[in-house]
Amino acid sequence: MYKIAVVDDDEHWCLEVQSFFQKSFEVTSFTGIPYSLHELVDYDLVIVYSSLKPEKGYGKNSHGFEIIRFLKTHVPNSPLLVIASDSLSKSEVNIGRKAFPEADAFFAKDAGLEELLQQTLQLLNSKHKKLFQQSNQAVTDIKAMYTMAVVDDDKHWCFTIDRFFRNEFEVYSFPTAADFLKQSFEFDLVIVDYSIPPLDYEDYVESRELIHYLKKLRYPPLVLLVSGYVSKNDSALAKNICPEADGFCAKDAGLDELSRTIKDLLSCKK
Repeated sequence: MYKIAVVDDDEHWCLEVQSFFQKSFEVTSFTGIPYSLHELVDYDLVIVYSSLKPEKGYGKNSHGFEIIRFLKTHVPNSPLLVIASDSLSKSEVNIGRKAFPEADAFFAKDAGLEELLQQTLQLLNSKHKKLFQQSNQAVTDIKAMYTMAVVDDDKHWCFTIDRFFRNEFEVYSFPTAADFLKQSFEFDLVIVDYSIPPLDYEDYVESRELIHYLKKLRYPPLVLLVSGYVSKNDSALAKNICPEADGFCAKDAGLDELSRTIKDLLSCKK
């Protein structure tokens, strides 16, 4: 079931949307701006009221358009974003679209919830079809989708990796090395965080031990060491930390650089 978020300070309208959509979607409403806008990235579609009242501590991100701009700018593969307005009527939809060009759609509240439902379904179906086509193209290009494991306790980082690479890889996340070692699945690529914390009830397995173990396998996967403590300017130093790793990428280098590094490793393996 698709997940939808409604960000609107009109509690009555939020309840109406939840009640009307509940049979078709899993709906969560935010009657104020979320503590972190990154809370919204977990949804398939987000409906944002265009004239949210400013809240202390939010400043420039308090307006509906600024929320959408932030998500479009900072979140890879951001959810579908819809602006809802009661200041423009359903006959002025084109004006709304021009006023909010970065939104995926504009909705006038006076059009009614049935119209909002149909528009939401159309957007989600269109995105699903596009993802399906991209997935088929990826399969055509590389014959079979690569599998990737991410061993990292940073849930946000793991989620970002999953969203960014989902059309090219089957991505699986593990918060500890022990969790990873419990599975028997073979991966093409394993991304290991340099600082893997142990759980209280587990034997400690650090990143270098895990990489050493993986490289001793009969069919070892490619292993990429990543770190949030070593910057992109210290990559030479990082390579000395664990020479058994096939590559290193600093987290501050960004996802595009990570993607290039991974593709280089895979092309060398062919």
